Amino acid sequence: MADTNKVLFGFSQLHIGTYEDNGGTITMGAPYHQEGAVGFSPEAQDGEVDFYADDYDYFSDNTTGPKQGNLVVAKFDRAFKTQFLGYRETATGGLAEVINPVKPRVYVAFEVKGDKHGMRVIMYNGTLGSANREYNTLEDTRTPVTEALPAKFVGDPGTGIITATYFPGDTGYETLFTNPPAPALAP
Repeated sequence: MADTNKVLFGFSQLHIGTYEDNGGTITMGAPYHQEGAVGFSPEAQDGEVDFYADDYDYFSDNTTGPKQGNLVVAKFDRAFKTQFLGYRETATGGLAEVINPVKPRVYVAFEVKGDKHGMRVIMYNGTLGSANREYNTLEDTRTPVTEALPAKFVGDPGTGIITATYFPGDTGYETLFTNPPAPALAP
């Protein structure tokens, strides 16, 4: 199905899994559903090259770079922190953030609603930073706080795919959250 939406809104169905590149063979780990999706703001880190000769801009080029932004949820759960952020359990049952944890490369998949239909998005070959949360005193009303996590996606080195978007009727739309596709371009 073609994208017939005029506007997009919403952010839900956040799924994250491991992305492993074994010499060009991509293995996609089982998707983990992280509840409480609030927002994600990936911005392109594009570059611009200007080469001057003969006293003018002789050659210009724009390059497509990675996408980087904050992944925001109500609260990252314990399983997510141990599986994707390298948190460790303490001897006394606590959950510890450790210095220089070993973290896997990841993909993220999520859904965005539109005025006509939804769309689903997957981003490949990412790294996750450290979760940030504010702690505030309770005032007249209880205002929930969120956790934000810096995320950067450089894309699949073999195909160059950073992001793929699926619409209802596309082959990958229905299975994106259960069996996400490895990056592949049509011949």
